[in-house]
Amino acid sequence: MNATVRVGRQGIELDGRPFYLLSGCIHYFRWPRAEWRALLEQARWAGLNTIDTVIPWNRHEPQPGVFDFADEADLAAFLDLCHDLGLKVIVRPGPYICAEWENGGLPAWLTANGDLRLRTNDPAFLSAVLRWFDTLMPILVPRQHTRGGPIILCQIENEHWASGVYGADEHQQTLARAALERGIEVPQYTCMGATPGYPEFRNGWSGIAEKLVQTRQLWPDNPLIVSELWSGWFDTWGGHRQTRKSAAKLDMLLHQLTAVGCAGFSHWMWAGGTNFGYWGGRTVGGDLIHMTTSYDYDAPIDEYGRLTEKALVARRHHLFLSCFGAELSGVLAEAVPGGITVIPPAAIAGRSEGGVQPYRTVRAGPTAPPAWRDFCATFLANPGLEAVTYEVFVPGGDHLSVEVEPTSIRPIFANLPLGESGIVILGHTGRILGYWPDQGTLVIYGREGEQGTLLLSLPTEPDGIHAHDAGVTVRVGLDDHLLRVDYWITAEGRRIEVAWGDHALLIELLPQALAERYGSQLLPSPTQLHRTTLTTRAFAVVEATDETGWQPISEPVALEQLGCFYGYGWYRAELELTTPLTTTLAAPLLNDRALVLVNGDFVGVLGVSPSGPRYTLPISLPAGRHDLRFLVDNLGRFNYGLHLGERKGLLAPLYLAGSQEDISAGWAAYWQEVQFAGEAVANIKPWAARPDADNVHLGRFVWAGPMVWLIRPIEVQAGRRYRVHITGDRNSGAFFVNGIAVERFSRHRSGGFIAADITDLLQPGVNTLALQILNYAGAPWRATLISYDAAQPLPARWSFRAGVTVNDQPAPPTGPAFVQATFARDELPARLQRLALRPGILDKGQIWLNGQNCGRFWQIGPQEDYKLPVSWLTTHNEVLLFVEQSRSGAIELVWSEM
Repeated sequence: MNATVRVGRQGIELDGRPFYLLSGCIHYFRWPRAEWRALLEQARWAGLNTIDTVIPWNRHEPQPGVFDFADEADLAAFLDLCHDLGLKVIVRPGPYICAEWENGGLPAWLTANGDLRLRTNDPAFLSAVLRWFDTLMPILVPRQHTRGGPIILCQIENEHWASGVYGADEHQQTLARAALERGIEVPQYTCMGATPGYPEFRNGWSGIAEKLVQTRQLWPDNPLIVSELWSGWFDTWGGHRQTRKSAAKLDMLLHQLTAVGCAGFSHWMWAGGTNFGYWGGRTVGGDLIHMTTSYDYDAPIDEYGRLTEKALVARRHHLFLSCFGAELSGVLAEAVPGGITVIPPAAIAGRSEGGVQPYRTVRAGPTAPPAWRDFCATFLANPGLEAVTYEVFVPGGDHLSVEVEPTSIRPIFANLPLGESGIVILGHTGRILGYWPDQGTLVIYGREGEQGTLLLSLPTEPDGIHAHDAGVTVRVGLDDHLLRVDYWITAEGRRIEVAWGDHALLIELLPQALAERYGSQLLPSPTQLHRTTLTTRAFAVVEATDETGWQPISEPVALEQLGCFYGYGWYRAELELTTPLTTTLAAPLLNDRALVLVNGDFVGVLGVSPSGPRYTLPISLPAGRHDLRFLVDNLGRFNYGLHLGERKGLLAPLYLAGSQEDISAGWAAYWQEVQFAGEAVANIKPWAARPDADNVHLGRFVWAGPMVWLIRPIEVQAGRRYRVHITGDRNSGAFFVNGIAVERFSRHRSGGFIAADITDLLQPGVNTLALQILNYAGAPWRATLISYDAAQPLPARWSFRAGVTVNDQPAPPTGPAFVQATFARDELPARLQRLALRPGILDKGQIWLNGQNCGRFWQIGPQEDYKLPVSWLTTHNEVLLFVEQSRSGAIELVWSEM
């Protein structure tokens, strides 16, 4: 029989058989290669049957025509290992991948000139993409399921409707054809970009089950599959650690997905990993939404490969769905209301709040398979903080009292067939972990001390029932072929054996802690963290003082155009002053930050900052020769939204007579009646129109509503250029100058960040800025106005040099430096579970372990510890940190044993 993969209304079929998709995203390139096997074996243990990965073009083609498929970039080896371990694979070749990854996976050399229309059929862009596919597809094609390999699905591009590039939907069709022409045979699909002729999977978290139902109502033939279940979220520099998506919420969502008949899902992420090197990206939502080095993602598996509570929650669902999902999902997707009668708990003053309802109560529809025609289900929900009890009446008249834990859903099934065994679950109060016909084992679990009932219909009256070790914890009743088991859950669990003829059924009644680890040895307990202080030495940076190796340039241009695609780059300005110069430098076009050295001395920082952007810097120079060096840091390019392909570095000269003003205060707010006036509101003169609130500060505006207009006058001078820098939340809205739209923004289109030159829309004197924000809910915004004299560029001779290099000379007292520490492998335990570096009060920079780039560090939170891969250790080890400013203080190794 030929191997086949099909995707239809009911989900995925492999070789003609239903396949319930239990997938998890693991990005091979975010994990050291030595950690792949353990991760994949762990995923298989957790019940996953598929691994999902994006493929980053820029990681594999760092220079035009130069390809890297070695070490952690060895895609073929990763796919082969998945296959060896019995795991299927979803590949997502992009070329755009998002993934919180630098430039969304597009090479910086491709986007260097800014003249391509990315994610469209622009001939120049498409030509480069097809050349990349010519290299990539020969790796994927022979590894498809249809050719004996693990690949079962291939995504078309990624989230195209969230691109900020609208009206280019034919691009997805072009990419799909390109894949077909190069040999892709497995089904292709889209997500957030429905395309005729291809299934559309859904992404999301809260409300994702309802989103699937809505999709089925609109597109009846579309499968109910979640391509990205956002089980966690990413961290960004200076932000809160993202732990808001709890294990309890994951538990409820997975029950909801089961309830609506979801045919499969993929955890984004299952195991997040690390943004080694300079690979962390940037996304919308503000001017400082840059990814931390850790891509832990608060995922079920943490950055060090350890199980979390989410993993154990997910495993329970995976085991159940691996047993029942393929058939159950189709029945529930077509189910109709009714079947089980449920009486929700009543509100009793002073005792219980009441008010809860089942999430869904249904019976099999007319198209259900014969064995499932009498099937019924109710999903008893309890979003509250104390347990509640539902009264449940299953068909046949049996009455069950079912207690549901806080913040949980408990599914109760009636007439649930156990495969082809002839055994049917008529009703139950406990949770079902799974039924394994090859072992003849049914596992029911609950909380320790929980009272429960299990009702079974057996094929015939059994020959014997054995529950010798159960004692009085289990009471068994038999009426012909109907078996009733009343029990309570003990710490060690109990077993009941039912035998007839040459068949047997083993019923295991387990506490949840044992159910989560069912079929394996007990997991190791968390081990204590240890800290080792390292002695450091500080060394100078070659480029800070070296006079040679500089490339002359007529004026500053983007790092990409100078061949510096990632990391740091130096811009040097040499001045010959005949008279003293006291001024304020303005850097109107800088991405992202620059350390400024004047004659070798550190004088300040320009660019983005947690305390607000810094576009200007005062300087005072006597007459004579001066050497200004600007160390520019690329913090990662946009991986999402309209500004994908942004350029980094000093994009224009520096100017004299600069000025920067915080204009967050002094706005007038209008929300009454303005919805009827449309964009004419942008022409309001705040001194002539009575506001609903005046003297509003964008950072502390106490208001919430569907739409607000914020208007502010500014006064400008002739002969100067003006830029605005506005940052806030990811709302939709628009920004106007004198009634003319400068930017219309949305969650996907430059949401939360506007940086624009508005000079040509201004006139000398008073002008009006208007900011329209939809669905405003009190989140802080900030606005900055920058001006400078365009006729006065810094009178300098410019040159450039890429990178930072350690010098063997001691570091000077200020400015950038390298900090070095060494340690021997035998100073640490032989079996390390976790190894990280804690930089202490060193401020910001880059970390290398034995010459391998471990990633950025920035001590503004939320990341404190930085992963040092154990597989990168040698007998004698060097940790080298490039430090931008503060180089004093201890650094520590933080470690734990297995």
